[in-house]
Amino acid sequence: MKKIDLNKNIIYKGASYRYFDKNECHCSRFCEQYILLIVFDGVLRFSEDGEEFEVFPGEYFIQRKNAFQDGKIPSDSPKYLYVHFDCEETEGDGLVFRGKFDYNQLEPFMTKIDDYYHNDAPYILQVGKFYEILSTLYQKEKKATLADKIAEYIMLRFTEDVTLDEISKKFNFSKNHIINIFRNKYDMTPFEFLGKYKIRQAERLLEITSDSAEEISSKCGFNNYSHFYKLFRRMNNVSPNRWRQEKRK
Repeated sequence: MKKIDLNKNIIYKGASYRYFDKNECHCSRFCEQYILLIVFDGVLRFSEDGEEFEVFPGEYFIQRKNAFQDGKIPSDSPKYLYVHFDCEETEGDGLVFRGKFDYNQLEPFMTKIDDYYHNDAPYILQVGKFYEILSTLYQKEKKATLADKIAEYIMLRFTEDVTLDEISKKFNFSKNHIINIFRNKYDMTPFEFLGKYKIRQAERLLEITSDSAEEISSKCGFNNYSHFYKLFRRMNNVSPNRWRQEKRK
């Protein structure tokens, strides 16, 4: 089975987050580079040289160089990071073309490389984050703690109304135990973690889209704009629109 050769030169080309609209399809293309897709929400559907694929949250997929990719079936509003690069393949030890990842572990690298790329950071900084991503994907999966599993569960469902009752049933522990082990690891309750994570996603959308603050509030799972506004101000000391104006300066 062919793999990405991590012992040969890997040339980074660029990276960015990509959020599909509802019922959007993957584009049709021949790409002259490899493309790493790291999906953290929704389902990405496409074909590669006629073979159909679905990539689910918590999975990565590497599209092959010079393959024909097409998207006849709409995807399920996926959110993912893509990275263009060039490399060599090997039959020996290397990175497989499809696998799972720990979102809680990888998300800081993903956010940073996207920020570096869009702000024209020095190439060496962008490459460094890409290598950290490849290294993390390559490493054997470590057994996650219960707190890590709960955090990943929350992040993958942040647009929903995830409740403590739901988490308690999912992981088969009492609500008090869930709160205690989560606070010991993250120094906050699952509810506080969910709120902060929603605001982080809202910040990203405020920066890279022209959607209104009200639309972004809804997309990030807030049922009440007033709640979103108050939480955003509490975390950033400015309103969402003011934050966007300052970020875009």
